[in-house]
Amino acid sequence: MLIGISPRCSPELLATLYRMGHGDEIVLGDAHFQGVTPVG
Repeated sequence: MLIGISPRCSPELLATLYRMGHGDEIVLGDAHFQGVTPVG
């Protein structure tokens, strides 16, 4: 049982967090977040 975890977290997010290792990072962004900086 997961106590203290918001029910708004999707099963996919919880699975991703479970698979992450030490030093891994996750970014929570919206549709307007640039994943890559354009090279000009």
